Amino acid sequence: MMEGTVRTGVPRKLCKLFVVVTFISVGLCYLLATVSDYKSPLPFKPSSQKMPNRGLFGGHDKEVCDKKLNYMFVKVHKAGSTTTTCILQRFAYENDLTVALPMKGHANIGWPHFFKREDIIPSADGTFNVLVDHVVYHKELLHHILPADTVYFATLRHPLSHLKSVFNWYHLTTRFHGLDREHPLRSFLENPTKFEIPYLTKGRAFFSYTKNYMAFDLGFPIGLSDSKSAVDEFVSRLSKDIHLVLILEYYNESLVLLRRIMCWKLKDILYDLQPKNIRTYNKTSENFTRLVAMHRQWSNVDYQLYDYFNATLWDKIKQEGGDFHQEVDHFQKVLQSTATYCAEATQDKHEINSTFAKLTIPVSAWNDEFDIDPHFCFKLKMHRWDWDFVFHKKQKLPWNVSDAVRESIHSPGLRVLNEYLVREIFNIIK
Repeated sequence: MMEGTVRTGVPRKLCKLFVVVTFISVGLCYLLATVSDYKSPLPFKPSSQKMPNRGLFGGHDKEVCDKKLNYMFVKVHKAGSTTTTCILQRFAYENDLTVALPMKGHANIGWPHFFKREDIIPSADGTFNVLVDHVVYHKELLHHILPADTVYFATLRHPLSHLKSVFNWYHLTTRFHGLDREHPLRSFLENPTKFEIPYLTKGRAFFSYTKNYMAFDLGFPIGLSDSKSAVDEFVSRLSKDIHLVLILEYYNESLVLLRRIMCWKLKDILYDLQPKNIRTYNKTSENFTRLVAMHRQWSNVDYQLYDYFNATLWDKIKQEGGDFHQEVDHFQKVLQSTATYCAEATQDKHEINSTFAKLTIPVSAWNDEFDIDPHFCFKLKMHRWDWDFVFHKKQKLPWNVSDAVRESIHSPGLRVLNEYLVREIFNIIK
């Protein structure tokens, strides 16, 4: 009876129809998946690795996403950027990425001028995954060396806090004659043009340490500071170019958000709790509200940037789901545990104690189990100069590079590590 049923004409047509409908359905599913990918929060599909990412874009446990391997960090002066740079350099090393390195062996790639190709050391295949040194941001110029799927991010800090850091780092209290030494910020802000007219004085630089310095690093010409339309257009363009601006006052929240956007592991964003490149502001405390009001008049673009991207940060965090703040709390506990362990593991700053027990971070809703050992602790303590030294030794030049280019390359020296540690950790002989 079954054989007879199979041989009739009508069921055969139905079978064919079923096959056609199934084929169309599969095609529609594929099309919908493609459209869904296109509308993802980061509108590109980078060279990447598939991995689970707990909490990404809404807190979905163990959601599979693409680990981003191409990125550019706009390193804003005195905004916590060196700590972030070290995180990004470590990730680049651990993932065997090619880093754009400055030709002259310092922290600048063309800065304070726009970037030029000859400002970086050529790579073996002519391509780069990562750029994290100081540049004046100009996306069209950077597109020439970075992949189309590059993720761009930067840091900002409260402009008055930034000004304090600038005053300390560049010794402006002694460089600006006539300041009240007890209240230098108030003395300066009451009449800033008396001390600094950056783009009118002969022989002076075309940027200012005190006026919209963060905006300058992000590509804003400070001569347009009084043009509201120019400032508005600049902030709007950056909001489209930069995928995430980390806010120093909310650094751990920013890093957790970065981890989720980049689909990295919790271990990837650990950092040394001892700040890098810091000098303490030890002047008398002054009225914060009054100083901010005066400073906002002088450094208006920096304030507009900070206000906008600080609000944007919290808008992004709200979209992350209810577990975001729990992950931040967890991250801070792991940071503290790592800092306590590493303080003991690296008591001898010149050798690695290979017998020192590992610290195991247990599995959580946001990370798999992982270990911290003395080797990793020394990596956390490394300065950007140490990382640049490692990349100089690790990355190869093109086979046909000229002798003139080779002679123009200046390698940085070690800052934290010594030759023994470099050899033990990276198998590199100086």
